[in-house]
Amino acid sequence: MTKHIITGLAAIAALAACATAPEPGLPQFAADAPAPVASVDPRVKFKDGERYLRDLSANLDMPREEICKELSRYDCMTDAFRIVLGGVEAPNLLVNEPIENAALTSPIAVDRVALHVCSNRVRMDRENPAKAVLFRAGAFGADGQAKNPDAKWLNATADAIYGSILMRSPSEREIQNLTAYYTQVSDGRAINSPDVAADWVILSCFAVASSLEAVFY
Repeated sequence: MTKHIITGLAAIAALAACATAPEPGLPQFAADAPAPVASVDPRVKFKDGERYLRDLSANLDMPREEICKELSRYDCMTDAFRIVLGGVEAPNLLVNEPIENAALTSPIAVDRVALHVCSNRVRMDRENPAKAVLFRAGAFGADGQAKNPDAKWLNATADAIYGSILMRSPSEREIQNLTAYYTQVSDGRAINSPDVAADWVILSCFAVASSLEAVFY
């Protein structure tokens, strides 16, 4: 199963590894940054959906039962994506063993989970700034709307995203990649969003939460 999911997520993992040509909506990285050295024999294992959700729940301080719901009703793992994310469902679907090869929709399900989690975490941060995890004070204007954040806030937020999701400090290059991405979100957003800072935090969180390092172990 791991082999097929790696294939489906290769594009996402590559975003954190090398520079790419500009594409709308995706982070663009410094062209002169050195390429990372990869293991000649990488050994990674897919977490499975429930473990992935538990990790995100703990790392982002969100109740497991509220972390991710499709259509605001169906739990992402229990109801929506259980089988394609490596779970079983014997009573109703007679699936007693995890599927041997990942479904074509497995990478999509991972993306959906990551987007739900990041959107909900930012919503919670905005509702209760005193207990914010990612979208912390400093991006709010006097009227409650986000203002253009300064470099210090962008750097601190990028550090918080990596620290919360991956439980490690980001490299200088990783911070530069995320902070540079703010300009792309501001200049190239497809919708007329009044809150670029919140959009940037959600998308940056999504990029890290859907990375190979977050999805595999």
